[in-house]
Amino acid sequence: MVNKYGSLSLQGKSIGKLTFAGRNLVGANADVAVAMLNVNNTLNTENVTPQAGFDFSIAFGTPLKLIDAKIIAGTARSNQRNGAPVATKTGTLLPMSDTAKDTLPEEDYDAVFVSGKDKTVHGRVRSADAFDSHDLVLFRVTPNYKTDNRGEVARDDYDEPIISNYQFNFIQQSKSGDVGNDDNIVRILIDPAESERLQAGLKPGNKLVPQGLKFAFAGNDATDWTVYACTLVALDEKATEKPTSHQNKTTANQASKLKSE
Repeated sequence: MVNKYGSLSLQGKSIGKLTFAGRNLVGANADVAVAMLNVNNTLNTENVTPQAGFDFSIAFGTPLKLIDAKIIAGTARSNQRNGAPVATKTGTLLPMSDTAKDTLPEEDYDAVFVSGKDKTVHGRVRSADAFDSHDLVLFRVTPNYKTDNRGEVARDDYDEPIISNYQFNFIQQSKSGDVGNDDNIVRILIDPAESERLQAGLKPGNKLVPQGLKFAFAGNDATDWTVYACTLVALDEKATEKPTSHQNKTTANQASKLKSE
């Protein structure tokens, strides 16, 4: 399966300020207790499956912090989406006064988790839980076409198909000899203009490092995750994890804003 990752580590504080709203039951059989949390004193909420022994009787509005969190593939209620996979957040919820911190260092959270067509940022995640960004070997690039409300390819005024983005398909080099590994392919989507710039001169076997990574949960038969990047750079250019373009800086600023709200 393409982009099949067990979980992504999530930096709890990057979600925003969290306050307890109540208890909810989720899962295919509505038997998983989660904490409902208001985010940044708004009506937006996050469901988090907390640690064993979490006290669901705490007062409404109690400030909490989330540490050692992960995003995994959970299961929706069967009467809502036929038990379809959904992104589920788990972690340890603690009083703000507790001194415990994330086990992972802050710099490990080098990507963002997004949702919706506008790629709304919901927090910072660790890309290394998905793949080693310095281990990718390119083997194919194909376009994804925009479709209309009938599911047919949308066309512009010149009757040309409209491209939504390009799929850059990679093999993880360190796993390329493992014939029993069916989850070796990494597919990264890049906007058309940047894709067309990048493709000039690219060949199979190029080693490329994605910059400005964004992860979205798909949860369908083909893949668990959709991965976006702002651009790609050659491995021998010694790309760093720091933003290297205006687009990358925008991505980093979006996540930084979440922490400061």
